[in-house]
Amino acid sequence: MSIFKSNESSDVVKKTIWDRDGGSSDAIALIGGGNVGKETLLEGLTKNIPYEKSYPETSVLMQYGRIAGSKQPIFNVPGDLLFSSASDGEFIAKRIFFEERANKIIFVADAKNLKASLAHFLYCSEFGLPMIFNVNMIDQAQLQGIEIDLPKLEQLLGTKVHTTIGIERMGVNQLRDLLDGQLPEAHSVLYPEVLDNYLSMFSKLLPDAGVGVKQLALSLLVGDKFATKYFEQKFSSEQRQTVNSLISSVKSQFSREISNYLFDIYHNRAEEIYGQVVTTKERSYSLSLEGKFGIWSRNLTTGIPIAVVIIAAMFFIVGRFGAEWLVGWTEGVFFGEILNPMVEGWLATINTPFLTDMIVGEFGLLSVGITLPIGLVGPVLLTFYFCFNLLESSGYLPRLAILFDRLFKKMGMSGKGVIPLIMGFSCITMAIITTRLLDTNRERNMATLLLLGIPCAPLFGMIMVLLAAMPASAYLAVFGIIFLRMLLVGFVSNKLFRHQESNFLMSVPPLVFPSVLLSVKAAFRQSYAFLKEALPVFLYATFAVFLLDQVGGITFIENICKPILNDWIGLPVQSTSVFIMSFIRREAGVALLKQFVDAGIFNNVQIIINLLLISFLVPCINAVIVIVKERGWKIAVSFSAFTIVFAIVMGSVLNFSFQYFNVTF
Repeated sequence: MSIFKSNESSDVVKKTIWDRDGGSSDAIALIGGGNVGKETLLEGLTKNIPYEKSYPETSVLMQYGRIAGSKQPIFNVPGDLLFSSASDGEFIAKRIFFEERANKIIFVADAKNLKASLAHFLYCSEFGLPMIFNVNMIDQAQLQGIEIDLPKLEQLLGTKVHTTIGIERMGVNQLRDLLDGQLPEAHSVLYPEVLDNYLSMFSKLLPDAGVGVKQLALSLLVGDKFATKYFEQKFSSEQRQTVNSLISSVKSQFSREISNYLFDIYHNRAEEIYGQVVTTKERSYSLSLEGKFGIWSRNLTTGIPIAVVIIAAMFFIVGRFGAEWLVGWTEGVFFGEILNPMVEGWLATINTPFLTDMIVGEFGLLSVGITLPIGLVGPVLLTFYFCFNLLESSGYLPRLAILFDRLFKKMGMSGKGVIPLIMGFSCITMAIITTRLLDTNRERNMATLLLLGIPCAPLFGMIMVLLAAMPASAYLAVFGIIFLRMLLVGFVSNKLFRHQESNFLMSVPPLVFPSVLLSVKAAFRQSYAFLKEALPVFLYATFAVFLLDQVGGITFIENICKPILNDWIGLPVQSTSVFIMSFIRREAGVALLKQFVDAGIFNNVQIIINLLLISFLVPCINAVIVIVKERGWKIAVSFSAFTIVFAIVMGSVLNFSFQYFNVTF
């Protein structure tokens, strides 16, 4: 039984993956590091596009399916499965093995980076499950002169070793056949006497611990949060007291962190195995283009121009193709010229003003609640996710983190902080959760504060739509001010709050040329998931604002906000409706702003100030709830107050500056 609160989405995930066939427990787990080809293998093993669903209470998408020709469920385990469950992915991975208990593991290794994969495998072997060690991308290793003695590797690991070329589906059918047979458990790692005795005593004290007893013992020893919670919920107080005494006794015999000690054990053993099974021939050719590009992208001199080119390419794909061409067809032609006029004409025959206003009016369910998310936000989001997936699957994002490490150190953070910020351009709510990856509470707070000034993917797309008709100076103004705000908040926070500099340790996967087709498929899945979640919210928000407008609530709020909006910031009172919609969903506010722009209510300067205010004000209600959950209500209130004050001051300064220098864009 799960130790966590159950909800509807949790039940759906569990039934879909494990329980749909009457409580089937023969789930197969696909494990491996980043960029080892797990997604491609999952698609090959299931002969279908994997299903995706957000894992309950996290931002992580679980990929799952069923082995082709059988009912065996298989799922792609997120995270790197480390001792400390720092990220959502690692948390879920631990939960799967301690609670759900998959009965087989396919470990996917990168043939080009076998040493790191071996260390990871040795750690995972302590779950005590039958395993297949699958060496993927074997063709790329051979091109680099790397030869692997597979029989010797199989002997040393004690489990079945297989090779595949996932992208070409070579070896995938044979891998599927291996799952039908009996699989041995991998050899356990040899530990020093003190740890060996500890593991033996732990097993005797908790004979009913089940699968993964060694993993549980080691995770408790290093203080893993999930393992500790699982242990406290499952076992009696007497058992816990005895085990905790044992753990304290073992810890007292070590002079350094046990997690570092175990890390050395696995990596030293991986190095021994690697030296016995891998030979490298001298290459008569130069470094591959991917290898060169990987080096260039980390170097400051070449990395900055590469980053600029990538951003420019994203601007063209998202800003021009998505925001102009695709939106022109969906919102302009389909909704603007076909569907909305047709419904409006039909409603005219009924002659019911209230119904007409509710469906196709200023805050109509069709004209706003459906047209905006599907016709305006969806196409832009599709192109953004396509670009983001290309960067993520290529392995470029960790290199970007390395590139920005020096800059982030000046703001009191490590380069690891760039990962949540990059994720923020996808979803602020998800990015706030991923701040768990950062090492200190201070860094997590700073990253959260920085994230509150970043436009998420839907908002970014809508900004591109509104800026499409403006000169290049408008783009520079909006994104330049967003960047300056990030630097200002970071540097000021660093001066106000002294800290101990944190180390920057990050796994850098090999750089590969990403699959355009897979990125397109993933973009469609992600966009569909967004619309499935956002469309009801758009409709509810639109209907709420419509009712508020009908009873005079919008006018009342406009009168209250008029001194600040008109006199200080120089915005029309219609901005009130925009900000109300923005608090429900940011992109909904900007989409409503576009309708006002099309009606000629806002000039270019007011559009730019409005876009910046929406970017800097309190984000959507989902993000606020997550901040309360992750950082506490005091931090949530103080950060919200800061963003409101900062946005009002910034808007006022920009308004007076643009007027003084006669800037019109």
